[in-house]
Amino acid sequence: MQKIDRFISLSKRERMIVLGGGIFVAAFILIAGILMPFLDFRADTNTAIRNKDGQLRSIFELSAAIKSVELAARPGSRTDNKAFTLFGFLEELASKSGVNDRIEYMKPIIDAAESSRESVEVKIRGIYQEDLISLLYGIENCPDPLRIKRLHIRRVERDNNLDVTFQVVHYG
Repeated sequence: MQKIDRFISLSKRERMIVLGGGIFVAAFILIAGILMPFLDFRADTNTAIRNKDGQLRSIFELSAAIKSVELAARPGSRTDNKAFTLFGFLEELASKSGVNDRIEYMKPIIDAAESSRESVEVKIRGIYQEDLISLLYGIENCPDPLRIKRLHIRRVERDNNLDVTFQVVHYG
């Protein structure tokens, strides 16, 4: 009661100053203590949602890519190209790349444990780097499931070419 009496006993000007100060302190506490943390939390939450959404999209894309590779690698899943032979494909690719004359040997590798896989080892002498890149690009971008299992590259110093030995595996 004494505080109320003291407030009432103040002049009109003093009461306006005290009320203005009280309103200012209350507004500051409301804005700085409640509103700003809420807006910061909301902005952080929106940023986290956008980041997680991007991560989820990339996970879905990777999952779809993995499923398509698994489907292509499954034995018996390919019915459109029964006449595909790895040996023939590599010969055709070498002729397109212009390295037919540099092939030292192409030999099939037979693995008794994996009868569904066909492997060929290729050795090429004196190939230019651009021709090797073209050849490897053609192997990696074949519509059939092919992978390069082993790759050995040695630079020949006298003519600045490459000696290459690699093994290609056909899954299917």
